[in-house]
Amino acid sequence: MTLTIAFLPDRLNREPVVFRGMTTTELFIALSSGLLAGLLCGIFPAVVLGVWALIPTGALTGAALAVLAGGRWLARLKRGRPDTWLYQMLEARLARRGFGNSRLVQRAAVWSIRRSVKS
Repeated sequence: MTLTIAFLPDRLNREPVVFRGMTTTELFIALSSGLLAGLLCGIFPAVVLGVWALIPTGALTGAALAVLAGGRWLARLKRGRPDTWLYQMLEARLARRGFGNSRLVQRAAVWSIRRSVKS
């Protein structure tokens, strides 16, 4: 007697959620963008005050804030959309600015298919 699965689970090949609704790739994107933003925000006070430890402190603070606040924001943004939506949206934004794939379709249009009647 062999048992067969009558259905294929929908979430079988999805990337698992790791932290605050983000997958590992999304967590890395949030972490790196927060790290960069915190690093840039930490440079000005470090130069003004002469305390160079503010640069890595700002970077770590920015990364922590991006992961904690970004998880909730990203989960709300992705709700009801396909799994690959975030990556396609990022690729489309890069292509619009000239950095991404130049062959990506960037124009929305309404298509209509009509039959032609031969007389």
